[in-house]
Amino acid sequence: MASTPSLPRRKLLLGAAAAGLLAACGDSADKETPDTGTSPAAGGGTFPATVTHQFGSTTLDAAPQAVVSLGWADADALLALGVVPIGILDWFQAWPTGAGPWAQDKLNGATPTVLKGPEINFEGVAALRPDFITLTKSDNVEATWEQLEKLAPTLSGPADTPPYGTTLKDQTDMIAAALGRRSEGEALVAANDKALADAKAANPEFHGKSVVVAAAFGGQYGAYTRGDGRVQFMEALGFVNSQKIEDLDPANYYAPISKEQVGLLDADLTVVFGIGGGEELKNDPVLNSIPSAKDGRMLIIDDADLANAFSTNSVLSTPYTIERFVPMVKETLA
Repeated sequence: MASTPSLPRRKLLLGAAAAGLLAACGDSADKETPDTGTSPAAGGGTFPATVTHQFGSTTLDAAPQAVVSLGWADADALLALGVVPIGILDWFQAWPTGAGPWAQDKLNGATPTVLKGPEINFEGVAALRPDFITLTKSDNVEATWEQLEKLAPTLSGPADTPPYGTTLKDQTDMIAAALGRRSEGEALVAANDKALADAKAANPEFHGKSVVVAAAFGGQYGAYTRGDGRVQFMEALGFVNSQKIEDLDPANYYAPISKEQVGLLDADLTVVFGIGGGEELKNDPVLNSIPSAKDGRMLIIDDADLANAFSTNSVLSTPYTIERFVPMVKETLA
């Protein structure tokens, strides 16, 4: 099993643009009591439902009434299926409801208890008395799953997946299957794929162009490989991830890049986001030394919500990202 990334590297792996995550790895639950003690599930489901995952299997005998979302972007999949969690781990410490702006309407006015991430406060989870916990996208530590499993049936990610490497499809399909609504999950994935295919068809100039998706934080740099959702998003639009980055073959999907190697970030399009202000990145002399920056082919995502949507890569965040990000790409390459 791949080792768990240290906190500084985890910030880059997650790609959080929220300032809250910079300060510390909070582990306390928000003290606000949710306005509902149940997780309403639209559309029922077929039970019992069993899903196999990397640590075994999870079976639900009936529709859960108190769901806690702990995996990165799990809440989006649940909300897309009409299930409002009673507790959400806010990986980015960015939103008072634990959900991004692309998912707010799916809360239907509910205010889930927000658990400050990315570390898990087990006492905070236990206090919510869940009957189902999702952890499909995480650092893949079995001991964490075992501790959560003592509280409620806990769905982990698929086997043979690196930390934080669960795909949008697997995440959505697994959560839908656990809720006894496999076909609804498949429909959500199909709609997501169609939205990306439509964006690709509308922008034939993207086809075949090389791309590097990079992160910057505190003088550190890195780039993402095809195991990452951000790269998968770009390739779905027709881009091809830089072979120079793929050849680095990191243990996970993130390759640290030294200042001396920063030329590896050059591509037909270089997309950069960071944990902090966009102005800092725009004035970074190291980043500005690469050819794509000099030629105006470097796109810096300086909007925190957009950077988080791009990093979340869920069936709810995809339309938000397409609407706001694709025009920026077109403008950069014009």
